[in-house]
Amino acid sequence: MPSFETVRFGVLDYDADSVIDLPDGLIGLPDLRSWLLLDMDENMPMRWLQSVDRPDFGVPVMPPVFFAEEYEIQSRTTVQRRVSPDGEPELVTLIIATVHAGGEKVTGNLRAPLVVDTTTRRGAQIALDDDRLSTRQEIDYFKFGLAVAGESAENEEPEPQAAVAEETAQTVASGL
Repeated sequence: MPSFETVRFGVLDYDADSVIDLPDGLIGLPDLRSWLLLDMDENMPMRWLQSVDRPDFGVPVMPPVFFAEEYEIQSRTTVQRRVSPDGEPELVTLIIATVHAGGEKVTGNLRAPLVVDTTTRRGAQIALDDDRLSTRQEIDYFKFGLAVAGESAENEEPEPQAAVAEETAQTVASGL
């Protein structure tokens, strides 16, 4: 089993089948092509995208539901061809997040989502040309807090949005 030492997690042993391949790397980081998606904490809907190519580099990622009520990539067919040219992809969209100094503020780049096919584990960061989307969209702290606590707004059945947020977080955690 391969392993490497990271700054954040120490020595990581990983299964080569768990590596996410980004053939074009991330925007501005084209040489970083192999990645692992790691849990940060058991109840945390935020995950850590760790570079295998550069053990000192990683970024937090989250499902888009924590940043926007509705978020859809318009050119979905183009994205599908890019990440899964030979079949029907099972796509998961992740937003690269920034946790600002002191952890008081979390923002996400909605204009450059990461899209990964959970079947092939191949993905791409997509640059969206949509001025309505922000590169520094602040997180919905209420929704994030509900997901961390495993609760809904009424403390009964999860609201549709909270249920979608929880389901998306679970899909990301188990699918990748």
